[in-house]
Amino acid sequence: MTRLRDESPDLTSAAEALRFLTPDLRAFLADLEGAPVSIAQAAVQLLPFGSRSALLATGLATADGSGSGPEGETGLRLTNLGLEVIAEAAAPAAPAEVDRLTALADSIVAEHNACH
Repeated sequence: MTRLRDESPDLTSAAEALRFLTPDLRAFLADLEGAPVSIAQAAVQLLPFGSRSALLATGLATADGSGSGPEGETGLRLTNLGLEVIAEAAAPAAPAEVDRLTALADSIVAEHNACH
């Protein structure tokens, strides 16, 4: 797992880390806001492999290395950055960011429609 972390970007803030996560994973993490850390830790164990890998690669979680899961899999532990990302993901978007993303989505749809 060290190899993944060494190749990952040097993330210093939750806002930067969010850029590397899929919308579904961001939404999942946002739903964990306010939950006890133990519940958040347990919830990330249920994520599919790709999402778990994204958490590891971005340093939002570390592998506990015990292999103590039901089929010998390794569990995840959320890092402090991972807990900050949960809070950031749950925060409402700034109006300017909503406008920017809406304009981007509109341009993508228009380009797609022009091709078909």
